[in-house]
Amino acid sequence: MMMKFQSLVLLLLLVACKTTQTDLPLLQDCPNDGDCEVQVLKETKLFISEDSEGISEISFEEDVDFQVIFIQFKDSKSIDYKEEIYLQIPSRFKEIQSKNQSLQNQKVIFGKLGDFDQGGFERVKDGELQLVKLKDHISLHLEIHSERSHVFESVDLKI
Repeated sequence: MMMKFQSLVLLLLLVACKTTQTDLPLLQDCPNDGDCEVQVLKETKLFISEDSEGISEISFEEDVDFQVIFIQFKDSKSIDYKEEIYLQIPSRFKEIQSKNQSLQNQKVIFGKLGDFDQGGFERVKDGELQLVKLKDHISLHLEIHSERSHVFESVDLKI
């Protein structure tokens, strides 16, 4: 129940955030016929609170040097099940390639909500991120590897 509340609070923060948002990019292939949502929060950085059990809270702060990409998967068969990805990247860059431990430089966070056995958020330490800023969009490729089962294994989108 607490994770549902935290997810709702985070979503409300995303919607109510004062930062400038881009047009909502579309995720071309949402896995398992689910519903996917992508938001880009410009001039925003992630603030992550951790305790002995892991990530306890995710919030946002205004910062012109960063932007946050939020990706959410909602299972069409199970209303309560969601997966969320938070990705903090610099506002200005040409190309970013990170793999495994270096993903922490970009603050890649993965969360499962509605799965009481494996729910919660974690820093992604195993995977790959490729971002390329082109003339009219940003190309993003993200692979996530986790010991917990998850639907999002690979994400490709144009922002």
